[in-house]
Amino acid sequence: MAAVASAAAQPVARLSSRWIIGRGVDLSLVIGSAGAGYLYLLLYTVLHVPIGLLWWFWSVGFDGTHIFATASRTYFDSEARRRQRGLLFGSLIFFFSLGPLMVLAGWKGWLYLLVGVWAYYHVIRQHYGFMVLYKVKNRDLAPMDNLLDRIFLGVMMVAPPFHRFLIHHPDELGLPFSLPRAEAPLMGIVAATAVVYLSRQWMRYRAGHALDVPKYLLFAGVIPLHWLTFAFMGWKAAVPTVTIVHNLQYHAIVWFHNRNRYGDTGSVSRNGRIPAAVSRSLAAYALIGLAFSALYRIPGFQLGNVSDLAFGFFCGFGLTHYYLDSRIWRVRHDPGLRQALQMA
Repeated sequence: MAAVASAAAQPVARLSSRWIIGRGVDLSLVIGSAGAGYLYLLLYTVLHVPIGLLWWFWSVGFDGTHIFATASRTYFDSEARRRQRGLLFGSLIFFFSLGPLMVLAGWKGWLYLLVGVWAYYHVIRQHYGFMVLYKVKNRDLAPMDNLLDRIFLGVMMVAPPFHRFLIHHPDELGLPFSLPRAEAPLMGIVAATAVVYLSRQWMRYRAGHALDVPKYLLFAGVIPLHWLTFAFMGWKAAVPTVTIVHNLQYHAIVWFHNRNRYGDTGSVSRNGRIPAAVSRSLAAYALIGLAFSALYRIPGFQLGNVSDLAFGFFCGFGLTHYYLDSRIWRVRHDPGLRQALQMA
């Protein structure tokens, strides 16, 4: 009887499942968006669909439209233009000038590297941002767990491309060197990180702490995808495979934000017609986003093939987006953003 009583007294972990937007949207677009990446992986590696076709479908349909999503709450928002004029137009001038200047200086290769590395860092930072939102929603904020979550996600996201491009296939990026001796230390860091992280989760479970289910599901979706992608794909195929996940997540959070911020009747006079229109109709959001994407992606690709200066100029769309995105989603410092994301 004493043993039964002791077992009954053991703390039992409970499951915490508070969502950012809502259970259905989070599971389908924030977490479930990883399914689009696995689909790309399957189409390319198993069904051998040409990467050019997959690239264009992703580029115009998802990546260019997610840059419109940023513009919908910055450049197309008259209130944001007044309030953040220096940030918006200063970054526009700087980044649309940076590419051509780097080309004129003979640094086109470095421009490629800048865009590629920043783009991948941008994807990692968004996964980190969603992780943090889930942690806040589920009161998963112990200092030790904050540190371990950050380290675990960072190591598991950085290790796959490092392993492929700096150890086994540096030629795919045109690098004149490789780091074969780094493989054992890298795998050791990955294994040690995984063991420490999983051990901490077991300790939390045994102690009866709430388990942050959405955070775990996010990790389970994106981390294996990145390892599989960089195991089987070169950079050209990997780009749309990991980025389409980011695009779908971004559309979900922007649509949620825009509906909450621009959905009232006074939005047209306060913010302008485009934010109001794309916050009230998903069809309008999709159609305007596709038009925006096609109008710059298609000529950008064509002109970039015949002119290095044009290539440098059109890099400004991505570079401006990466920079602005790091500034306009600071939930902790923006009460209006907290309210629009219902994080208050």
